[in-house]
Amino acid sequence: MIRRAVPRDTPVLRAMMADSNGYERTEARAMIVAFAAGWSVPEAGHEVWLAEDGGAVAGFYALIPHGADQELDLFFTGNATQGTGLGRRLFGHMADRAKALGAGRVVISSNPEAAGFYRRMGAVEVGVSPPGDGISWERPKLELRLTK
Repeated sequence: MIRRAVPRDTPVLRAMMADSNGYERTEARAMIVAFAAGWSVPEAGHEVWLAEDGGAVAGFYALIPHGADQELDLFFTGNATQGTGLGRRLFGHMADRAKALGAGRVVISSNPEAAGFYRRMGAVEVGVSPPGDGISWERPKLELRLTK
């Protein structure tokens, strides 16, 4: 089941970020742990959706308005659910939700280790996001064109 996240989901989503095996480099691990500690599900402004499996949170994503488009701000699946198809289902939900919000594309500044997943989902590289906002390395910048 995929449902809209609410503020009380914050602790489990923080833990999923902090424990993610997608951030194994020392500087990347420090960044995501610090980011997760200060992050919370917003009451408004952008959307966070989560996937549950057997009543447990298995993954989530956040969409932020980006001009006329949407930005995929966060995308996580639990370490144990990777390779099960959950990421593909959650990504499809994200694309459908972005379309429903009127976006023509989704912009993604990717963790370098996750860029291959986004490419397999149909996103194409459009450049590089420079270091900033607590991230000290360049990130692949991709976009997913949405068909109406």
